[in-house]
Amino acid sequence: MNTRSTNGGNDMLSDIFGRQAELAEFYRAMRPDGFYSWPPQERCTTWTRAIVHECCELDNELNWKPWKNARALDANRDERLYEMADILHFFVQLALDQGFSAEELHAAYIAKNDENRRRQQSDPRYQPGGGLQQ
Repeated sequence: MNTRSTNGGNDMLSDIFGRQAELAEFYRAMRPDGFYSWPPQERCTTWTRAIVHECCELDNELNWKPWKNARALDANRDERLYEMADILHFFVQLALDQGFSAEELHAAYIAKNDENRRRQQSDPRYQPGGGLQQ
């Protein structure tokens, strides 16, 4: 099943969704009685937990512990990038298991982005001198 974008790779989000769907099919074929054989909605809590744990792993790479000697962030750039890729992997599978497409997620993101911008512009507290502490 090839669900990848055929537009020359210009639509990276659709490409990611297609690759993730193909990976899920591969897992189902390799282990027909495994986790991927569960109904998609029953896997969602596992994905949210995986996302949280991958975020914690990213936290560790971001030197959040002030009691430890921090590594320079440029020394662990690859680790941070791969933790973010892990987060994206689980996030996209969560979206797929809920029946969301790349196009739907993109449209929802655009709508939410616009809403957040309008909120900032319409709330006087976000204007210079508007009273929110910096």
